Amino acid sequence: VLEPINSHRPRALSAPFWLGGPTMASDYTPAAEGIPQYFLPMLDDRDRNLKYHAAITAAIRQFKAEQRRPPRVLDVGVGTGMLSAICLEAGCASVTGLDTNETMCHLADLHLGKLRSRGGGSFQVVHCPGGKAPAWFAGRRFDMLVSEILGTLTTSESMLKYLTKYARAHLDVFVDEATGERRVYAVPQRTAQHYASYAFPRADLGPTLSAVLEATLEAAAGRFLPTNDGGLGLGLHLYPRERVGPRRTFYEEDYTRWPFSHSHAHSKPEPLQLHAPPGGRTSDFLYLGLLEWDVTLWGRGDGAVGLSNSLDGYEAFGASFPDGGRNGFARAAAWGFFAMRLPQPVPRATGAPKLQIARLNGQTSAKPKITVDGVEYHEVLDDPQPQLAMAADTALPAAYLRALAAAADGERGRGRRLLIVNDISCGAIAVQAAAWGWQVTVVSEERTVADAVAAVVDADAQSRAASAPAPDQGREGGEGGGEGGGEGGGE
Repeated sequence: VLEPINSHRPRALSAPFWLGGPTMASDYTPAAEGIPQYFLPMLDDRDRNLKYHAAITAAIRQFKAEQRRPPRVLDVGVGTGMLSAICLEAGCASVTGLDTNETMCHLADLHLGKLRSRGGGSFQVVHCPGGKAPAWFAGRRFDMLVSEILGTLTTSESMLKYLTKYARAHLDVFVDEATGERRVYAVPQRTAQHYASYAFPRADLGPTLSAVLEATLEAAAGRFLPTNDGGLGLGLHLYPRERVGPRRTFYEEDYTRWPFSHSHAHSKPEPLQLHAPPGGRTSDFLYLGLLEWDVTLWGRGDGAVGLSNSLDGYEAFGASFPDGGRNGFARAAAWGFFAMRLPQPVPRATGAPKLQIARLNGQTSAKPKITVDGVEYHEVLDDPQPQLAMAADTALPAAYLRALAAAADGERGRGRRLLIVNDISCGAIAVQAAAWGWQVTVVSEERTVADAVAAVVDADAQSRAASAPAPDQGREGGEGGGEGGGEGGGE
């Protein structure tokens, strides 16, 4: 049954629902209103929630033991109010949440209000338009700072800039009498941003996803591609891969002492050190550069509470939770990684490709500048790339192809014509149908999907040409497959 699209119009939200993560086409500017889409999977990230609960609880416990009183806590970027709620549950004297987003301030106030019946400390939520606290807030003092303004990068939401700003105006510093250190109580305590190179077997990605991912990376050359729902929408942690070359820690921030500090480790060009994993050929792999991070929320050594946004960290969810796969999906959707295309590691006269990571200052920039084999990455491709999720779906084209074979009465359509409109299999159906002998035409209304289909058809044609027999061996069969694939790609 088809109905007019506006016959059942939903009730309008009182505030816009902001689709996508924080834009980084320019340096980060906090949203003034709306509910960011990434908040939903972020709240479903059980590992993140439990780690913050453990860290804040430990920090408040340590403050009480050392200062003999409960702390006054400042929550920078209060969001839904989750961290403030943990502070109240852990026994703080009071918690004050700040946010530039008016919608989130209203939601946080609503959520925290539900805790009043439980007693404990007091709370307040303060709206700071444009990151500026109201005049009446001047002079307010706090003992502890908590914040969760991490993102795809540790610097995605300019954490160093904003925490420094509010700490300078409102946070008390505690001098260690033994060492003279100017200590502060803050969650998180340290952040580390890493670069890592990975080799993904093309056989495990599958021919369709491999071709579409490579084409998307090539088209975006010079721009970081987010893998989260605001970009590729692709859970890379689901695919076998091997890290090649060393993992480089290139930027760190420290929130344990005042003033807060940052450091940068790598700034000179270095060889990428790409190679094929044991037992494989370089042509069998797709090479990606990913930006990962680790954060120490509270503590040191074995007792430290840490949070990791890395492929290896995603895999660890399975050992921590019965529904570890769900946790991986949640983090991949909310944060994910910044991806870069790496050159194929083949011998060449110019020598091995180089990697250079320019110095980063989180006070002034939210994005690193990385040069890979002469291509500089600094800007971000913010546009969603839905063709990747289509290409990753292998069940859908398999079902269509079974139906197509049945409709052809077992003949698989030899010599028949097939029209595919808006191919959401990204060429998988077209390529197999052409191999069966169909004359295929593909019509797409979306340019990104049309380009994805063309990439898959071209890759299939190259693969067939490479494996085709000599001209005097089975020439007729080779022409049949090649002609069908070529016509599908041309259309």
